[in-house]
Amino acid sequence: MLKTRFCWESAQVHRIGKYIQETLGITVRTSPWRGNTKLPGFLTSKYRFAVMNLQGKQLLLMLDQAPKQEPPSVIRKHMQQVQMKWSDAVVYARDQVTSYNRKRLIKQRVSFIVPGNQMFLPELGMDLREYFRAPSSAQRKFRPATQSVLIHALLQSKSHEFTAAKLAPILGYTAMTLSRAFDELESAELAEAHSVGRERILRFRTACKETWKRAQPWLIDPVRARNFVAPGEGKIIGLLAGQSALARYSMLTDPRNQVIAVDQKVWKVFSSEFANRASIDPDVDTTEVEVWKYAPREFRIRGAVEPLSLSVSLRGIVDERVKQSVDHMTEEWPW
Repeated sequence: MLKTRFCWESAQVHRIGKYIQETLGITVRTSPWRGNTKLPGFLTSKYRFAVMNLQGKQLLLMLDQAPKQEPPSVIRKHMQQVQMKWSDAVVYARDQVTSYNRKRLIKQRVSFIVPGNQMFLPELGMDLREYFRAPSSAQRKFRPATQSVLIHALLQSKSHEFTAAKLAPILGYTAMTLSRAFDELESAELAEAHSVGRERILRFRTACKETWKRAQPWLIDPVRARNFVAPGEGKIIGLLAGQSALARYSMLTDPRNQVIAVDQKVWKVFSSEFANRASIDPDVDTTEVEVWKYAPREFRIRGAVEPLSLSVSLRGIVDERVKQSVDHMTEEWPW
């Protein structure tokens, strides 16, 4: 068991001790570090410190508990300042660090521990990577907001950097939601985010077409539900979707029943106004309404959903003509 004499309860230290015990079979001991009183205030407000005895080696844990992680280059500078007050190794610790940032920390030879994921202690000759099993492809899916950010960025191919302040009024998400989206894109190793002052800037790592290709395992079907509306039942405003939209991007003919996409808010208002609808037979003349998980948007083709979300929404179609049209649309898209 991890033993500690801290005057404060540290679940983070406990997780580190448990991780080391499970991976190395070593029980570590920790104690408070009194030298933190000699550090600048901005360091003591951001980090907590503990001395960890690992097989006779004294390591100073620099425990990051801030909501957002600093760039690895900044962390390295912080560690250098702490190192001036400590004679042995300093180890950065945080509960969650993106895979991309872990690689950057290793490149800069920064010792770190991420409980449950990785331990890099070059002073002790240790580099233990991803001890736990990686999540299955079924679990590795984007949140709707993350996919919306990705697709917007790829369609704006002339832009290379994106901030929450610029994306919020366009996509309709809060700064917190966009911050989580940035984290997911970093975790998927599609982009990197760095801070300039209080602003966090997202930049994609590869060209648009390559990014789209690498993003495929993470993408979700944008369609939450499909409903059918009879002619004359009420006007619902949406963008052409499904095969109706695909017909605008290809030589495919229009389907018999028009398909449109709306977001959850539009559908909620419409369905409440026509709550007493009789059961509709989708085989007769109807309008198919796709309710999307994020707001459907048009791009270049007026009145139709943009091609990237469209291609994902049509993944399950077995008709060979549809599949060929989708492939042609994405391959020939002017990235």
